[in-house]
Amino acid sequence: MTKSRSARRILVTGGLAGLVLLPLSSWAQNTINARISGGGGGGKCTFEVRVDGVANVQIRGNQGYIQNKTGMPAQWVRLQCNQPLPRNPYNFRFAGVDGRGKQYLLKSPNGNHGVAIIRIEDNRPGMEGYTGDIFWDGGNNKGAPWNGGWWQHNWNGGGGWGGGGPMPPPPGQWNNTLVPKCQNNVRNKFSSQMRGASLNFIGAPSPKQARAFVMVDGNANVRDNQGRMGQIAYHCTMHSNGNVADSSYNVTQGPGTPQPR
Repeated sequence: MTKSRSARRILVTGGLAGLVLLPLSSWAQNTINARISGGGGGGKCTFEVRVDGVANVQIRGNQGYIQNKTGMPAQWVRLQCNQPLPRNPYNFRFAGVDGRGKQYLLKSPNGNHGVAIIRIEDNRPGMEGYTGDIFWDGGNNKGAPWNGGWWQHNWNGGGGWGGGGPMPPPPGQWNNTLVPKCQNNVRNKFSSQMRGASLNFIGAPSPKQARAFVMVDGNANVRDNQGRMGQIAYHCTMHSNGNVADSSYNVTQGPGTPQPR
């Protein structure tokens, strides 16, 4: 009987220990130490992650952190650098390598406590591998100290939708400024990049819910500063309160249209 009680005590103790270790294990899966290969010249880091939903890949110095926003927990595969990322890198830039969804630079380390943040948006079911590169041409570590909570960055001041933030309201109850704010953001971006060009939106795009955010897609006629006509397709990722999280456009007709390879 004594032996049986002892065995049960060991099992219960082991079970409690497992419960205590689970959060630590989960935390460890979100972080990674970069493999530093060495070498002079410009800096480069390559990251590889698996995402099903939306996640922030964050790189600071020789460390990486992946902040899950929506969907299944994202996973690190690797982080390889030839040198640690400086707090204030020169000529910092990002290039997505592969992945079926979108990935883009959300925050440059300059002015963000040395933290580079890449946003990944995967809108199809199932995990998908994403690879990306960051580059810089030297730099320094002067400036304000790193923020100890760097991995808690909330996108666009939106209060951290996803991962604990409020979910958007059902379709039909979205903020009625979604489309106007999206189009105004696209117009400003287009005007700043194509000086002297004009843009007129075509039709009325309908917002669509995608996980914990709202997507707006539409088209517009454009005229460049030489009077040539064309068309663009635009896309916005929106918070349900009407704030723009991200916007982009592609030329589909007219000057600047990508040619088939």
